[in-house]
Amino acid sequence: MTAVRRLRSWLALGAALLLGSPASTALSAQPAPRPAEGAVRVGALTVPAGTTTGGVVVLQGDVDVQGTVEGDVVALRGDVTVRSGARVTGNAVSVLGDVRVIPGGTVAGDAESFSQEPAWSRVGEGGAAATASPWRGLTLTLGWLAILLLIGIGVLVSGSTYLDGVADTLQRSVGRAIAAGLVGQLLVLPALVTMVLLLVVTVVGILAVPLAVVALILAVAGLLTLGFLAVSFVTGRAIAGAPGDWKATAARGEALRALTVGLLVYLALWIAAAALQGLPMVAFVVRVAALGLTWVAATAGFGAALLSRAGTHTGGTPAGGAGRRAVGTVPAERDGVPVWQTPTPIGGIVAARRPTAVPPPRD
Repeated sequence: MTAVRRLRSWLALGAALLLGSPASTALSAQPAPRPAEGAVRVGALTVPAGTTTGGVVVLQGDVDVQGTVEGDVVALRGDVTVRSGARVTGNAVSVLGDVRVIPGGTVAGDAESFSQEPAWSRVGEGGAAATASPWRGLTLTLGWLAILLLIGIGVLVSGSTYLDGVADTLQRSVGRAIAAGLVGQLLVLPALVTMVLLLVVTVVGILAVPLAVVALILAVAGLLTLGFLAVSFVTGRAIAGAPGDWKATAARGEALRALTVGLLVYLALWIAAAALQGLPMVAFVVRVAALGLTWVAATAGFGAALLSRAGTHTGGTPAGGAGRRAVGTVPAERDGVPVWQTPTPIGGIVAARRPTAVPPPRD
C-alpha cells in the first residue's frame, strides 16, 4: 500500500512539474474557485477544519491543510502546512518550497521537499531570467584559453614548421582561405557518409567503420585547431608589428607571445559576454558577436590548413623547404669556387668529375 501511495505521489509530482513550467506562470495571477476533489489547482488552497477532500496538486501557491486529505498533497513553488489536528493519508510533497507538519498534525506517508530551483523556473515578474553568476562563464572561457595555449606550445615545440606553413597560406589570401574553409565544412559530412558506405560494401571494411569515423573526426578537429592557432598567430604577429615573413621557427619565445596575444583577441568577446551576465540583452549581443568572430577565424584557419595540406605545402613548395635544391638543377658556385672542384687544405684544387644534373622523375 505504501508503494502505491508513493507511485501516486510521484505521478502527481510529474504532472505538477509539467504544468508548472514557465508557460503556466501567468495562470497564477488568475483567481481560482474552489474546485472538485483531486483536481489540479492554481494558487493557494486551504482545506478547512472539519472537511475532507481527495488528493490535491497545487501550482504557484501554498497548501494549508486544516482538515483531512485522503491522498497526496503536492505543491509546486509553494509550501505545504499540515496544522494540528489535520490529517493527510498519503504523502506531502513540496517542490521549490517546504513541508511543515505542526505538532498534532499527521502525514501517513512521507513528507518531502525539493527546494533546489531549476534554471527554467528562475523567472522574474517581467519574464526576464534572473541574473546568473558570471564566474561559470569566465571559468569556462579561461579554461579554453589554457587548453589552446597548451596545444599551441606543443605545436611550437614539435611542429612550428607546420604552423608557419598554414600561416603563410593564410597571409597570402584570406579570402581564398575562407572560401576553402566553407567548402571544407560543407564536404565533411558527405565525405564521412561516402567513407562509411565504401567500407560497408566489404565484410572487412565493416569492422573498420568505427576506426575510420574516429580518424576522420580527429583529422577535422586537428585541422580546425591548427588553423585557429595559425589565425591567432598571424593576428598576434600583426598586433606586435612584426614583419610578415617572421617565422615561428626563428624565435619560439616571440612566437608564443604572438600566439597568446592572438588567442586573447579572439576570446576577449567571450570573456566580456561572461562578465556581462548581469545585463542579459547586452551579454546576448556580445555572445553573438563572439560566435561570429570565432566562426570566421575558425573557417579561415580550416581553409588555410586544407590549402597548405596541414602546413606541409605553401604555394607548391614543401614547408621548411627554403634553400633546397630543385630537381634538375646544380648550384654553380659555393664560396666562389665551382662546386664540381674540390679545394685542398694547401690551396690547390684537385680535379674532380663534374656532376651532372639530376634528371626529373618520369611519369
